Amino acid sequence: MKRNSFRWAVMLAAVMMSVMSFARTRTPDFRGRVVDEEENPLPFVNVVLLSLPDSAFIEGAVTDEQGMFKITTAVNSGLLKVSSIGYETLCLRAADALTIRMKEDAQLLGEVVVKAMRPKTRITGEGLQTSIQGSVLEHVGSADDVLAQTPGVINGPNGLEVIGKGSPQVYINGRRVTDETELKRLRSEEIQSIEVITNPGAQYDATVRSVVRIRTVRRQGDGLSFSLNASDSQSPRWTSHNDPFGALNVNYRTGGVDVFGGVNYQRFSFRQESNIDKTSYGRGFQFDEVGALVGESFERSLYGNAGVNWQLADNHFLGGKVEWGRKLTLNLNTVVDDMVYENGTLTDKLTTTSDDCIGDRTPYNLGANLYYNGVVVGKLGIDVNLDYYGTDNSTRSLSEEVSTMTHNASVASGSYNAGRLYAAKAVFSYPVWKGQLQAGTEETISRRTDEYTISGVAIPASMAEVKEDNYAGFATYAFLLGRSQLSAGVRYENVRYAYADALAPENDLTRHYGNWFPTVSYAGAAGPVQLMLNYSAKTRRPNYANLSSAIRYNNRYTWQSGNAQLQPELSHNIGATAVWKWVTLMLNYVRTDDAIMTWSSLYGTDGVVLVRPRNIHSPFRAMTAMVNLTPTFGPWTVNYSFGIQPQWLSIRVEDPRETSGFRTTTFNDHPVCFAQLFNTVRAGGGWQFELGGVVQSRGWSQNLYMTNVFCNVTAAVQKSMFRDGSLVMRLEGADLLGMAQMNVNTDFGNHTIRQTNLMDLQRIKFSVNYSFNAAQSKYRGTGAGAGEKARM
Repeated sequence: MKRNSFRWAVMLAAVMMSVMSFARTRTPDFRGRVVDEEENPLPFVNVVLLSLPDSAFIEGAVTDEQGMFKITTAVNSGLLKVSSIGYETLCLRAADALTIRMKEDAQLLGEVVVKAMRPKTRITGEGLQTSIQGSVLEHVGSADDVLAQTPGVINGPNGLEVIGKGSPQVYINGRRVTDETELKRLRSEEIQSIEVITNPGAQYDATVRSVVRIRTVRRQGDGLSFSLNASDSQSPRWTSHNDPFGALNVNYRTGGVDVFGGVNYQRFSFRQESNIDKTSYGRGFQFDEVGALVGESFERSLYGNAGVNWQLADNHFLGGKVEWGRKLTLNLNTVVDDMVYENGTLTDKLTTTSDDCIGDRTPYNLGANLYYNGVVVGKLGIDVNLDYYGTDNSTRSLSEEVSTMTHNASVASGSYNAGRLYAAKAVFSYPVWKGQLQAGTEETISRRTDEYTISGVAIPASMAEVKEDNYAGFATYAFLLGRSQLSAGVRYENVRYAYADALAPENDLTRHYGNWFPTVSYAGAAGPVQLMLNYSAKTRRPNYANLSSAIRYNNRYTWQSGNAQLQPELSHNIGATAVWKWVTLMLNYVRTDDAIMTWSSLYGTDGVVLVRPRNIHSPFRAMTAMVNLTPTFGPWTVNYSFGIQPQWLSIRVEDPRETSGFRTTTFNDHPVCFAQLFNTVRAGGGWQFELGGVVQSRGWSQNLYMTNVFCNVTAAVQKSMFRDGSLVMRLEGADLLGMAQMNVNTDFGNHTIRQTNLMDLQRIKFSVNYSFNAAQSKYRGTGAGAGEKARM
């Protein structure tokens, strides 16, 4: 630990020297800022200084995230050539303190239809950037609502996902989002653009497979601003499922200091009704379990944040932020009725009633970030982040089992887990030749304790501790070549992992991993068509709950456990994207080795089934192909996506019914097809009407077969009031047809499951949002250890 403290001390010293050095840094000969037509900064724009009159190359630079550039040279005159994919190339007389405004390339972006009300999508070199301000997406509600209609993102049975890449890591103005309610609080009117990155570069953790970067509208002026958001969501099926939400965010800006804070409250309720048929096969016997489950949960939570940003000088920013959350109440009630048959004869009729609540310690999470970013020594960009994240969770459970054929039982259990994360990340950037070189390091130190006690059944308790240290270094070089952009990067991660159980030392283990993760991407244009190709290697490490070998008791016939023997999975991703006017095509292929999947198998000879994660040793291959269409017809804008997701997976499984005891089962024959259809009509007087839906066919998703068609139909009506639209009222409905359900079958070899579900997803929601002198915080912290926070 002393060695880690020394490294962090060195990093802090580098930050302080950088802060003090800016005053002594020589003013470069030419500096400036590149923005778009709406005054938003443009990163990664190529700026080249040419001599007069022969246009010979003298020096070059690439703009940073704030659109700033600096060129240091002894020459005191020349011509600046400014170029970026999707924008017209500019040539202008060199001067100091320039603000350069770039215009979108009409040939690449297509014609503007009906005053450009449709959202424009262009390739940035890393992903797809969609403009929100000035389009119909500007008034659809929250950031969650905007993301659901953003090209490359789908809102399906598993929530918001980047198509073919899973749940993304989200950033707002370069800051990592750790509070999931922040996307509900951020209004669509405050969003300038959304960039969906399907091939995250080496600067991101190797576990990150997709990134969403949200850039907000840049506000001017000092003073006080605030936003107030309140909503109420009601389930038509169950009157007790009423979920209010409220959020207040305040920002005060004066000169170069920005102070901000916020608090929000939410209540969450959920209900699930399922019919579950399970069959287990052993040597000479067969167990069949026919069950019905009803589960209902209610939670209340409170979140808050506060921070400050200080602009020391041009291109020098220092700040900090604290975020906290506390679960106020948790009530989970589950009733399971089971009939168990052994070789066709009824052997047990059992009702299990379980109640879960908060344990002896109140669950909470606390995060803090300190950052500095700026430009020193002429062109050297520095971005340093120090992070802390802690979480405590405690639950208590009591299960009462009543059997009409065997014996009754009372099982009590308690669990407590706590996690601590310390992370540091430093990124340095410098213009080299016609591009920019970026290099850095990231360190995360994680500690987690997991205690589990149980009485009333012969299952051992556990007291486990997990230690994981991850030291990473990365480098990326990207440059513009004509109208094309090329980039390549590599990330090396050295991971040391240790698991120790004080009550079961035979399960202790240590591991050491050292892996390289390359990324390559190309972006360019062929006539009016924008193109992007990319490749990346990624990993996925099991979350800490899945690494615990302690057995959790669900009921007499179903137990659950983690797996301390789990290995990280490794995937290779290849993607291609094309954009022409309002048509976007996406294709992605991924091969995953040692894929982590949930597996269920017979445990002993008494009909007990153990559910636990495992590595699949056969390669798992999947592909996603999608087309997105966003034309506009007068006041009507459509946003339609159509796609297909085939997969290839064959697994050798245990099956005692076979002579050899094994057989091969496949999960290949039915690809999932999907469609996402959104319609928006803008009317006068601030009115907006929406009708949309997501449809997903039957098919395989890893080792689960979805046996029904999923269909979620949504509608909304919205009214913006006052001249500046600062007051917005919105009425919306979800799952209007009651068909947003997912039923599944699966085959584990010696165990099969067939399950139908009725989920509480139908909602009617009314919301009111008011913004006064709306001003976004200038906070520029990007955070460190994001992947580890998600695992905790």
